[in-house]
Amino acid sequence: MELRRISLYLVLFAMAVCLQCSDAHTMRRRGTDDADYDDALMGDEATDDETQNDADGGNEAEEEDTPPETIVTLPTSYNVTVGRTIRLECKVSPNNGPVIEWHKNGHRLFMGGVKYPDLEKIENSERLTVTNTSHDLFIADVRASDSGTYRCQVMQFEPVMIEHQVSVQEAPRIIRFTASDDGTVVEGSDLLLTCDVAGSPPPQIIWSRENSAGNVRLQESDAVFTLNTAFIKNIHRDQAGKYYCYVFNGLGNTQAERTVKVLHKPHVQVHKTVVNSALGVEAILQCSTHGEPEPAITWYKDGFIIDGASTQFVITREGLHSNLTVTPKEDQDFGTFTCEARNSHGKHNKSIELVQRPVVEGVELEGNKLSWRVHSHQPLQQLELQLRDTEGTVTTVNVPVPETKGHEYEVIYVLDNVNPGKYEVVVKAKNNKDWSRESEPIVVDYEAMPMPIQTASVYHGNAHSIRPASSVVLSTVFMYLLVRMF
Repeated sequence: MELRRISLYLVLFAMAVCLQCSDAHTMRRRGTDDADYDDALMGDEATDDETQNDADGGNEAEEEDTPPETIVTLPTSYNVTVGRTIRLECKVSPNNGPVIEWHKNGHRLFMGGVKYPDLEKIENSERLTVTNTSHDLFIADVRASDSGTYRCQVMQFEPVMIEHQVSVQEAPRIIRFTASDDGTVVEGSDLLLTCDVAGSPPPQIIWSRENSAGNVRLQESDAVFTLNTAFIKNIHRDQAGKYYCYVFNGLGNTQAERTVKVLHKPHVQVHKTVVNSALGVEAILQCSTHGEPEPAITWYKDGFIIDGASTQFVITREGLHSNLTVTPKEDQDFGTFTCEARNSHGKHNKSIELVQRPVVEGVELEGNKLSWRVHSHQPLQQLELQLRDTEGTVTTVNVPVPETKGHEYEVIYVLDNVNPGKYEVVVKAKNNKDWSRESEPIVVDYEAMPMPIQTASVYHGNAHSIRPASSVVLSTVFMYLLVRMF
């Protein structure tokens, strides 16, 4: 049994060896056939190539004699002003009818005389042409948008190209100058000014505002500036008026203006707060106001509206100024008159007293000399000067009443016989109606006048005599000689 099994294994092994030898012989045979086929094919191809070379030999020699086309024009930078015509040269050598492409900033414009769709993106593209007699690009009626990089390229197996730089120079111009809210803003709000400009080189902007000193440039403290804007935060009524946008570059300059209104409630001012008059004497009470929009002005007497129908009250107005003319007929016509201004943003008022008592004003001090004025249509009876020292002690000085031909008294008084020190001084005046109100106090720092320097006497026997040094020397020499003689 064991012998039979071994015999079976030997038979199977012999069969496997025979199959392996058969496969190897088949592969060697196939490799030999492929090699023979490839050699035959290569021989045929070689024959075909030789035949083709014989047929085209003349053309190949002819192509070797024609050099490639080159661009002889050098890259150029063109500076041109708006409105002119510019020619971008592209000269090719040898000029055997090459196909030329023109590009701008990477966009194709022309291939020969054929226009590419990108050309239509240029404003008024008919301004750009390529002539039949040359390969140059012409740009007519040059505009600022024509600035850029232009490339001329020869279309061949190995393309060649050049690039031209075009810089269009344009004098500055202002496209628009605008203000937020159309230039009418409420006090305390913000204002934005925008000045859109064009030009090449890019123009610079200077902002300014017109005021009482003229056209004054805006500073960093006035606004926040960006490229073409000025931002004013929390605007005040004093910042209303004309604003200017001034632009310039190397080719010129120009400017535009914009009026800014700042809406605010009125503010009233009066010429005098107290006015002296008398029965039958005309008095003019003056009032002026500022406000945006322009306010209405109303006059009151002791809280009641004056309609102007009465003969002793006449109201006139000129612009922002209003006058109330009063001709008192009785004591009741004197009193407190109020000028009130009102607009859509609020109201404001100030009062004027019309009185018969004297009115003191214009007190001034120069050294130890005081001067002031007194208005009184009634004759003055008394002038009084009061000095209050630092301890509160009051010294009253009666001042003589000066003569006058009218109702205005000019008074000058020199302080003397006053102890040195600091005083608070007020002035009062009295007529046959009443005492005036005290003037606004002023401070006087009074110093005593220095004592004059006495000249020393040189006479003998005077207790205050002063001997010159030369006299002492002579006396000493004389005494010495006497001693020597005796």
